[in-house]
Amino acid sequence: MSDFPSIFVPKASFHTKSFGTLCIHSFNLAKNLVQFEGYVSRESAAKLVHCELYSTLEESKAMCELKEGEFLWEEIIGADVCDRFENGELKLGKIKDIERIGTLDYLLVATDSALVSKGLNKQFFIPNVEHFVLSLSPNGVFTHNALGILEQS
Repeated sequence: MSDFPSIFVPKASFHTKSFGTLCIHSFNLAKNLVQFEGYVSRESAAKLVHCELYSTLEESKAMCELKEGEFLWEEIIGADVCDRFENGELKLGKIKDIERIGTLDYLLVATDSALVSKGLNKQFFIPNVEHFVLSLSPNGVFTHNALGILEQS
């Protein structure tokens, strides 16, 4: 449902593409059930099944309690990815998206055009693990051995 279930509290508002803004009436964490204001019957609530909820980046930051060094995915998307070597670094591309598979996050990188022109793939995944990701922030993602992943893609 969310990495931050604590955001589902009465009176919290979320945006939708089809139903406008929805305001939470109640939330049952054990059952992962949300009741929205104005949707009191089972039939009216059925319209909202599989409805995706959105918030702005500012709203998300206000609702989520992030620890030092933690960022929302939206803050990381668009950041440059540079692979570090003993004698320098190479820009691999930009974070295009982040996907969670199981319990692991994968950074989808749109490969830099200079590398694509050399015949490398237009995009590739880097697992967000210490072995590959040295640091991650909205200012940039620094990796080690990620060029090897790109070359083998």
